[in-house]
Amino acid sequence: MRIAAGVLVLVAAAACSGGGGGSTATVPPAPFVLQWSANLSAATVAASNAASATFSSTRLALSWSAPSNLIPARYDVHVTEGSSSTARVIGTTATSLALDGLKSATDYRIEVRACDDTTCHAQPAAVATATTPAEVWQLQGTGRTFAGLARLVSDGNVKLHVLRLGEGAGGDLPGRLRLYYGASGPNVRGLSVALNAAPVSAAQPSTYLAFSSRAGSSGLVDPSSASPLVRGVATGQAVALSASAGARVRLYFEALGADGRNRILSVDSQDGYAGLDFNAGSATLCSTAAEYSAGGGCAPTVVIGSEGDATQGWPRILNARQFKIGVPTQTDWRWDMATGSFMVFTTDSIAGCSLATPNQAYAVWDGTQWIVQYESNGCPKLFSSMQAAHPLHLGGDRFKLYYGDPSDRAGRITTSMLPFLGPKKVMYAEASRSGDPARVDFEDWDGTANARPLTFLWPDGSELDAHAEGYIDDFSIVAPTGSLDLQVLYLAITDGIVAPFTAVAVLLNP
Repeated sequence: MRIAAGVLVLVAAAACSGGGGGSTATVPPAPFVLQWSANLSAATVAASNAASATFSSTRLALSWSAPSNLIPARYDVHVTEGSSSTARVIGTTATSLALDGLKSATDYRIEVRACDDTTCHAQPAAVATATTPAEVWQLQGTGRTFAGLARLVSDGNVKLHVLRLGEGAGGDLPGRLRLYYGASGPNVRGLSVALNAAPVSAAQPSTYLAFSSRAGSSGLVDPSSASPLVRGVATGQAVALSASAGARVRLYFEALGADGRNRILSVDSQDGYAGLDFNAGSATLCSTAAEYSAGGGCAPTVVIGSEGDATQGWPRILNARQFKIGVPTQTDWRWDMATGSFMVFTTDSIAGCSLATPNQAYAVWDGTQWIVQYESNGCPKLFSSMQAAHPLHLGGDRFKLYYGDPSDRAGRITTSMLPFLGPKKVMYAEASRSGDPARVDFEDWDGTANARPLTFLWPDGSELDAHAEGYIDDFSIVAPTGSLDLQVLYLAITDGIVAPFTAVAVLLNP
């Protein structure tokens, strides 16, 4: 942490009086001059998990002294991020303040002004700077080897996403989790479902760290012969829809079509919030070309198509692949399908736009469909050199987005064919930044140039090197209790040699 306490310069004013000539002049009162040695300090705050010996990545503790010649009506605390000119202003009557909701690994300038009933005194003001720590994630299990990592589900491989069910889900569903993932095994390739054993409790890690597989009986598997839209099922994300939107789970998924192009599709659950059965026919599993075809029990809706498609085809988007959707889960675990939610999805390199690969294109929900956002030159708006992005709602109009930066190849095994994503990073968005506070646009994000680093630890507390961190893939960040006090990263990991498997990390310093 970097702290520079402000040194305050106090200015004294002298009253002047005149005389002579036998007359007496009326002397106006001297202007009030605030006398204040504030001694402002900004300190990091110990994380709630004291055993981790880390400091919170989102909080700072401020304290200062009161002026000597004024009992302030309040203090205005101006909190400004880095070089930004926009301050968040907080009023308080105390001489201390706990700042929260800050961004990790970020420089802040803090200015405190004393206010009377009519004026906030700009001079003197108390000024300090501080930097929040980076997020620290600890893998679960034992030791510091891949073999010692706890496995989330016994047959877990890649393509995972976790959905939390909250109050109002019905029956015994509130507090339960659903894991949608790629199971290992030739007959279950696609997206399977796994369940946790009990409603999540922060005091019982087993309730969010272990799942039982329903592979082969629930979810989507590759058909033996291709339907027009589905030859192979890839990554997916389940979103719970509100009662006004049908009280069900919508499973978005990437699929390779019969024409060799990848699109993002969706199907809806037939069992409400249980989220196990997506087949409108008699089967509970989607598995045949007929079921995935028009009129079949699993006929999908095109969400993001390929250039030239009659439905949702987008210029210069030939393939829409690995994706994630940001919905305001801190407002409600169910999405009401109101306008403004966003999607990031992987595209190819695009000549004249970005030669990097992969890129993340950007779409916003307009209340009816997903609209891909474009630059004025016709290029899709792209986050370059970004892979496996996953968002988390922070409340209000704020989100954060985790991703891998594959442009950094440090630690990669050159002979390995397994995906290497490079270091993991996080960046932030505020919907109000670019205008409409109800819509998260591309411009509302900090951008990759301002992304913050993450720290990953083995179960024994030692730090992962570039090799181990770089082979973390397909991650899904969830607040499994609904509270941001507990944040869990479900992930696929490998050492570059063994087949990827599902593991889990917990944020030590929210």
